[in-house]
Amino acid sequence: MKNKHKCHLPPYIVDPIISLQAAQQKIGWNITAFNLPDTWKQTRGEGVKVAILDSGCDLDHPDLKRNLLKGKNFVNPSQPPKDMCGHGTHVAGTIAAENNKIGMVGVAPKCKIIPVKVLDANGNGSMGNVAKAIRWAAISGADIISLSLGSPSKLQQVRKAIQYAAKRGIPTFCAAGNAGKTKEVFYPAAYPETIAVGSIDENFKRSSFSNTGENLDFMAPGGKIFSTYPPDWYSILSGTSMACPFVVGVAALLLSFTRKNNVSISLKTVADYRKIFRQNTIPISNKKYAGNKFFQGFGVIDPRKFVEWCKNNSN
Repeated sequence: MKNKHKCHLPPYIVDPIISLQAAQQKIGWNITAFNLPDTWKQTRGEGVKVAILDSGCDLDHPDLKRNLLKGKNFVNPSQPPKDMCGHGTHVAGTIAAENNKIGMVGVAPKCKIIPVKVLDANGNGSMGNVAKAIRWAAISGADIISLSLGSPSKLQQVRKAIQYAAKRGIPTFCAAGNAGKTKEVFYPAAYPETIAVGSIDENFKRSSFSNTGENLDFMAPGGKIFSTYPPDWYSILSGTSMACPFVVGVAALLLSFTRKNNVSISLKTVADYRKIFRQNTIPISNKKYAGNKFFQGFGVIDPRKFVEWCKNNSN
């Protein structure tokens, strides 16, 4: 298979894994910096289903198993979507780890995850399988699709699948990539039908590895993110792969809130989310790049602002 038809996990930084026994419950900086417990008074992602197209998931992880729905394995269809890499489990935890007094807690701790395995134990996979998986997710009940993977090369097959999902009212969120100061973000994040997410660190500065480009939409916490990891453990990873699920989690919170409160605001397209997100951002801390869309998109997603938005839009 030609390289342009392959996808891979963007390189990410891995700190030593942490056992369940040593973890207790740790609240990551991505949660505390935005005071997400205050947002949880309004919504915790109830009733929202997120399809994560990645390396699968640790299906028995104590922080995840009650939030997992039936998924699919596109690498080996005869097997369950079990994660042999760790990446997909980490993404899932950032979105939806339970608030259960152990390990860690996700951005939307009551939303549900549909684990879809498109990457193998080495983090490699076929873009053809990614396209098939997007279409499968679109007809299998997903409300949102999360893609923390990419390639510097275009593949029309994947874009058509994303457009197919969009026509069904299912938006796709993508990691921008970890190649640093690029001319454009990776694909499929570069497609206008997706929301492309870059990474910031604990100081709200643009991560040096985070891809840049005109199609970059938003920045989110992606540096040193504490989350779930197989088998039943935890790890600290860095990458735009970690930033994308943060934004997906915020999207799940918003969608859940609008449904529970019968808010008359549509959340079916990337344009819908982009419009609301743009009203609730702050600039990155880098003075050199702040306000420059090429480097920061429309800014850093700030869930603290959504609390007031939710109150103003409650019936």
